Amino acid sequence: MLYFNGKCTLADEQRVEKWLAADPENTNRAMQWMDETDGENDATILNELLLSRSELWANTEENITNQANRKLLGNRNKRAMRTYIAAAAIVILTTAFGYHWYKYLRTAEVATAYGQIRNVILPDSSSVVLNGNSKVKYCVSWNGKIREIWLEGEAFFNVRHLADHTPFRVHLSGKKDIEVLGTEFNVIDRVRRSCVVLKSGSIRLNLPEKKEDIYLQPGDLVEMEDSKIKSKSVRKVKVDPETYSAWTKGRWKLDGTTLQEILLKVEENYGIEITVENKSLLQKRASGSLPLDATNSGTLIEDIAHLFRLQLTEKNNKVLLTD
Repeated sequence: MLYFNGKCTLADEQRVEKWLAADPENTNRAMQWMDETDGENDATILNELLLSRSELWANTEENITNQANRKLLGNRNKRAMRTYIAAAAIVILTTAFGYHWYKYLRTAEVATAYGQIRNVILPDSSSVVLNGNSKVKYCVSWNGKIREIWLEGEAFFNVRHLADHTPFRVHLSGKKDIEVLGTEFNVIDRVRRSCVVLKSGSIRLNLPEKKEDIYLQPGDLVEMEDSKIKSKSVRKVKVDPETYSAWTKGRWKLDGTTLQEILLKVEENYGIEITVENKSLLQKRASGSLPLDATNSGTLIEDIAHLFRLQLTEKNNKVLLTD
């Protein structure tokens, strides 16, 4: 905290700034550390603001008194002094507003690269596991406010239930919203598909094309069609939630999963498009488990080829699966 209070040496400041710039998650952690010591920081900053205000008005009063004693305070000087006082007040208000924005309204954004998985601790100690090629954005202070977070991609949420029942809302694309009180659920919000799977607790799903909200119980999956499709449809079925959250533990759980579904996940999470020449192979199904390796997507692709007994080749810079 010495860095944020301006008490670091120049060498220490450079080390801290290098650490903050190295990874967006480091900035997120620094913000959380600052929030954990809010009481101390608030007192320090507010004292500095009050001191600045006192000094400013004291200097103003001294200037007025000195000029009055010298009998130099004519109408023009009076107007100038009133302008000075007004400007001083604006500076104080702007500083206070800037502090309020920094403390309560600033947002944090955490994103993942292809194949990367990140754990994010939210201001209320709820947690989010962010899958590859995904992003979340939220306000760093939820003190007395609705807990809101915006998601692009895929994430697994573990939401704390608060004593005052403050709702927790996840905003998705296409004005889709999820509201919970305390639960675990997985969300996929991609360009080509969107679905919610509830592991525990209960959630309410609000869709702009539906007049009534959809309530989910543990084991429910609600799948929404691509928002670009005119004839939008919603499907609600029972599933094994572990199949949809096993990626948070470093593996994909397969339960009669088609090759087409698996390759879609590879493309979404790793940014690798795999071509299958014989399209009938896309409907082949498999059960079991595939280990994930964030640093070596090639191993995952080889495991998929071996699981479906297919040949893996490269042609014209494309990854091909053939029988």
